[in-house]
Amino acid sequence: MSYIITTSDLTKQYREVTAVDSVDLHVEEGAVYGLIGRNGAGKTTILKMLAGLAFPTSGSITIGNGSRKPRIGVLIEEPGLYRSLTALENMEIKRIALGSPDSPERSRQLLEFVGLMNWADVRCGSFSLGMRQRLSIALALSGDPDILILDEPINGLDPQGIHDVRTVLSRLNQENGKTIVISSHLLDELSKVATVYGILDRGRLVKEAGEEEILNSMPAYVRFIVDDTLAAKTVLESMGIFSYQTKSQHMIHVLEQFARRDEMLEKMIMAGIHVHECQVVRESLETYFMGITKEDRV
Repeated sequence: MSYIITTSDLTKQYREVTAVDSVDLHVEEGAVYGLIGRNGAGKTTILKMLAGLAFPTSGSITIGNGSRKPRIGVLIEEPGLYRSLTALENMEIKRIALGSPDSPERSRQLLEFVGLMNWADVRCGSFSLGMRQRLSIALALSGDPDILILDEPINGLDPQGIHDVRTVLSRLNQENGKTIVISSHLLDELSKVATVYGILDRGRLVKEAGEEEILNSMPAYVRFIVDDTLAAKTVLESMGIFSYQTKSQHMIHVLEQFARRDEMLEKMIMAGIHVHECQVVRESLETYFMGITKEDRV
């Protein structure tokens, strides 16, 4: 397995406070790695250390898996925008500061990529929060980084802003192959882009797992809404399915054999039962996270 970022016993102390406690991260090249944790769990501190903006008290960080050192783009905390300048002027300042040999056309291409080309010559002081976040991501992309480190890029955004930023991140990963390390409090939104999760609690890494493992760990059930729950239960039991709950006069939750959902549906219909809904429902990422960290605190 090819990791582009690894840490070993990564620790950061501020006097008597241990902000990050012996964390071992494993970020695969091309992944979207979601860091999850409460306020004060150590997310921002880890991202700062990965970006070189803070130094570990102990432990190590390895970035890259070959002879070439990967380039890193960073958006942590408040983006440093010149609000009296236009979006394009902000991009050009960053390009020049990086000593980039690219032409100004590259700045325009990045603004086009994040959906801001129509506002290239507008002062960014008039931008919405979502537009400022997209501009900040464009700035982080200056220099064509291999890795993007983003701290709460969708925090405080309205639904349209969240959708716009999420679309940009998905394109960066899927179309451009960028490795993204991202933290967020909006866990269900994070679940729409992340492929791997690192769950933090009080500075420690509680769990690190891929999307599939996390999904398989989340409690789930098949929700049926039918006109006759008694007949539906008879059908389920004839199939050898006995783990179910009757939630209301018309609702049943089946707690096992989810792969047979279509077969359950077919047999109910054949039995003359009117089925209004048949859906696999999983616990939300937020609920799963709360359960994991609660167990860790016991």
